[in-house]
Amino acid sequence: MIFYASLSVELCYLFIEYEHIILYLFYSIRLMSHDSKSPEFASHEYIRPNANWECGHTCEGCPCRIGPSPQGKCRATYECSPRLVVKPGEVKGHWTCTRPKSGGGKCENGPFPDGTCCNAIPKCQPRRTLRALRKRAIVLTCIATVIFLLIGISRSWRDDFINPGPVTTTHGSEHFDRVHHKMSGEASQCAACHDGAKEGADSWHTKAFAASQKGLNPKELIKRGPVGSFTMDLKCLTCHKEKEFHQPNIPANFACHECHKEHVGVMPPVDNAYCTACHGSAELMAKSRDLGAGMNPHQFPDQNTRNTAKIQPRVRPVGGYTDVIETFHTDHPEFRQIREGIKDSNTLKFNHSIHMGKGTMPHELKCIDCHKQDGRGEYQLPITYAEHCTECHTLQFDEKTPGLTLPHGDPYYVRAFLRSLNIQYEEFGRDVDGITRRDDLIRYIKEKRSNIEGQYKTGEDLEHMVFFSDKGTKFANGQRAAFTGCAVCHEVKAPEAANATPLIEKVGVPTRWMTLGKFDHSLHQKGITCIDCHTVMKSELTSDLHLPSIKTCVECHSPQGGVRSDCISCHSYHKSSSFTPLIPAPAEPVKKDE
Repeated sequence: MIFYASLSVELCYLFIEYEHIILYLFYSIRLMSHDSKSPEFASHEYIRPNANWECGHTCEGCPCRIGPSPQGKCRATYECSPRLVVKPGEVKGHWTCTRPKSGGGKCENGPFPDGTCCNAIPKCQPRRTLRALRKRAIVLTCIATVIFLLIGISRSWRDDFINPGPVTTTHGSEHFDRVHHKMSGEASQCAACHDGAKEGADSWHTKAFAASQKGLNPKELIKRGPVGSFTMDLKCLTCHKEKEFHQPNIPANFACHECHKEHVGVMPPVDNAYCTACHGSAELMAKSRDLGAGMNPHQFPDQNTRNTAKIQPRVRPVGGYTDVIETFHTDHPEFRQIREGIKDSNTLKFNHSIHMGKGTMPHELKCIDCHKQDGRGEYQLPITYAEHCTECHTLQFDEKTPGLTLPHGDPYYVRAFLRSLNIQYEEFGRDVDGITRRDDLIRYIKEKRSNIEGQYKTGEDLEHMVFFSDKGTKFANGQRAAFTGCAVCHEVKAPEAANATPLIEKVGVPTRWMTLGKFDHSLHQKGITCIDCHTVMKSELTSDLHLPSIKTCVECHSPQGGVRSDCISCHSYHKSSSFTPLIPAPAEPVKKDE
């Protein structure tokens, strides 16, 4: 109702404000169709713009001098009223033409013998002047506004008139009622979002004027681009506290209802047009690029980090994400990891070609043998040694004791294990082999120590082989090592001090690479295999990312492929106030006491 009132007020302002401009243009065009010299006319024949009717022949450039009546009736008869002239000595006299010079002067034929003008004026259909049309539009607008207000005020029609439609299922739920009552102590009625619902009819004119000055005035409604934010958005942020709009370098904040339509029952998904209204505009993207150039990079959130998964470190690109994009399948840029040739910096030595190749493993491995989906089926769970590697890489260092293996994960623990073999053999003999008598355990330990010393000579040799040996390592006497040590998969460095533990580079396996886009593996399993998107069969380097190119995605996500390719299917647009920075913020200098 406030909208209709503000619209009528704005229309009245527009008519009054531009009245003189419209009249000036109208009569300027009419004068341009005649000679530049001012025409001669009688003052009583002048057609004034303040009249309500004008001759129907005006558009032809030959309006009659009489013009229509005040009621809009055509009064045209003849071009003149002949006058009877009786000269001295004449009895009957003769009729003479009285047409003025402005109308062409006296005609050649003159009046008929009965005194009738020979030039009859054809009848026309008078039409209303611009002033009359404007007056009617203003009156009708005012009448319609009064009628709408009366309908809205009446008890029987008020609710149907004011209510634009049912609220969304979320805002109409009992949960929303409880949350709103807990926050405000009031019932969740219209006043939960609309402040005007708390006030009476005496405040409507001020609300209408305020609305006409902001997003509800006709100029804002017809302009291209999204509507700016206003007071009601603060109501949205009361509950959605972490849903601030977008990045800090946007030219202006936009209203929540611009993308999220309310009073439609089930809220529809955000339309692609709302995204491309900005991202498809070169002007807005240029403004966003200029704003971002002067901002601290720590102000920009690392979106979609919804859990504690390891994320590949990255730095915001120069110019930000301000490429002009109309559709995904036409001008979306290549994924940044592929575009910039980013490599995996993981120190783990892994070769997909060997593990996936036929005849190179005890049994043929498939992708699902190692890569498991999370509970929602969206992303892959991290690879762990205990679950995925121990079946083949058992860390068995003693051939005569196959069940006793080295611990994995901590080099200090591995070193302590090797230097306490007597204890390890004793526990293994008691727990696994079932030896309980003390004498039998001592004999068992001596036998195991004798075997291990026969393989590795000294304890130092054993430690060296465990940490630094790989498949090609041999003893000094040429004997090949029985154990493929840590160096097979890890980068192992010599200790920095004597009798110290060797250093093993930590393994960092990111679980997410494209953090600005969401993905769901469970939706890509019908008719598609892993290697259709991830080319791993010939990969021999750990640094290979195996991410699919955007060309691979476009094969399906395009009008030709028939799969949806709207922006929100991959991207989020809200900025959380509790975000994780892209890179750690610089530490503040510590102030020393003076």
